[in-house]
Amino acid sequence: MARIDRSYIGKGPVYAKLKSDDGGMFPIGNCSSLEVSFDEESKSLKDFTSPGGGNANILQAISSFSGNMVIHDYSGENLARALRGTVIYEAVATVTDEAHGTNGTDGEFISFDYVRDGDVALSVVTTADGALAEGIDYTVEGNGILIIGTGGIDATGIKVTYDKALSEVVEALTESGQEWELYFNGLNEAQSGKAVNIRIHRLKFSPAQGLAFIGDDFGEISTDFEVLSDNSIVGAGLSKFMKIAQAT
Repeated sequence: MARIDRSYIGKGPVYAKLKSDDGGMFPIGNCSSLEVSFDEESKSLKDFTSPGGGNANILQAISSFSGNMVIHDYSGENLARALRGTVIYEAVATVTDEAHGTNGTDGEFISFDYVRDGDVALSVVTTADGALAEGIDYTVEGNGILIIGTGGIDATGIKVTYDKALSEVVEALTESGQEWELYFNGLNEAQSGKAVNIRIHRLKFSPAQGLAFIGDDFGEISTDFEVLSDNSIVGAGLSKFMKIAQAT
């Protein structure tokens, strides 16, 4: 029988949903890696009948089934999964008289509570004595202002009115580990793009071990996960953990 080449280079989108959700899955985004691995536990019985040693028997069992994904989309949903957090979606709106305490010190940075729409100028910055002027009392610095020490901002504080941008807000470490289902809707580039579909029935993500927010390279979210047994799957020969289907 002639040898059949089954070499593999996998590409394709990954989808996920909460295990408790009866609806469909949603894309995770650009993933450069999806890997699984196994840890094995073994017990051996030495052959005591032979002076040469060796084992008479060995018992081997899988002690854990784990994996890792490298994600390059810093979406709110992906960050929340990596940080065991929740996502809040902020709508476009005007924030009026947002209060901030200050020391009135030159160079002091005052950050806004929401993401400001950078295409719209600050409406009003005021103190108890009235409105302040940009360039005299403060300068705009990204999502906040820098105090000019010779201006009119002092320890009485300020109020700011500005336009809030459409944004995602992730509150980290607000959730316990949730259970997810994962689906790889992939293809094998080494086999002319034939389909490769992988379903992991039940898993929990671990918090990200590292998450770069400043750097010269594209950011990535490297997140580990543990694959768990799904007792809702019954039937002879059916895996409670993972199913792999590929076109031949």
